[in-house]
Amino acid sequence: MYELLLRTETLFLGLNSLVLLAIGIPALAVGLVFWLGGTRYSTIIIGLLGAVVGSVAGLLVGQWLDLHLWVCMLAGAAVLATLSVLMRNALILVLAVLVIAAVSGAGYLAVFLDRMAPQQEPTTETRAGYRIPVQSFSGMDDTDRLNYVEKISGKEASFGDRLRATLDNTWQAVRPHAWKIGVSVVGGGLVAVLFVWLVKKALIALAYSLVGTATLLLGAQVALLGIGYQAISALEPRPAVLLITFAVMVLIGWTCQLLFFGAKPKKEKPAKEHAEEQE
Repeated sequence: MYELLLRTETLFLGLNSLVLLAIGIPALAVGLVFWLGGTRYSTIIIGLLGAVVGSVAGLLVGQWLDLHLWVCMLAGAAVLATLSVLMRNALILVLAVLVIAAVSGAGYLAVFLDRMAPQQEPTTETRAGYRIPVQSFSGMDDTDRLNYVEKISGKEASFGDRLRATLDNTWQAVRPHAWKIGVSVVGGGLVAVLFVWLVKKALIALAYSLVGTATLLLGAQVALLGIGYQAISALEPRPAVLLITFAVMVLIGWTCQLLFFGAKPKKEKPAKEHAEEQE
């Protein structure tokens, strides 16, 4: 996990402080809602997710058919948001399974990157006619990491170029083990499907807690970068703190949603009203 977050930190270092704060603070707010109140506000969350996907789909359709883009985006958002709310229960279960599967694969990826020794002979990739070694960021200082990102993305590259270059570089490191990541994803998905039938409520709460914790940690990392503090680099002597913090936060969020901030119980109808309905 440390190596993965270190790469993320290096990637965001090139952004302006205001941009970092504009990304980090909303991410903290969204993460807090998912972390403690995901199951309680699942209808709103699913509806908003449907609206976002619908607006993107509407944009693509509008461009394809040469229609008014704003009208297509609004129509797509309204239609998919409505369908998402109507199919809420099924979508929540599907998304929960996907989250558990993705976390399983990301967990293996994080462990593999952490074990990538800085001094080992790295794998290589080809760019612009010469070979660039894939190196562990944990073996470099801040300047070396920034220089390395500049080397693989090119001078005066945009944030998008640096993002693509960093993702490509990370893929080059893990590509020989891609099948293991695939097995982890499939295995996590199968376990999640099994738990759907056994403890549906607990699985959904766990998925929300995982997403919320990841979003909170990422938002905190970016917001702290915005005020000039590199939290991940500061943890270099104790990288295990990240994994412990993540696990404890997931457990806290999971427990809180199951015991305190879960879905609101349905109000029972008064006995008199219930008897009238039966008549």
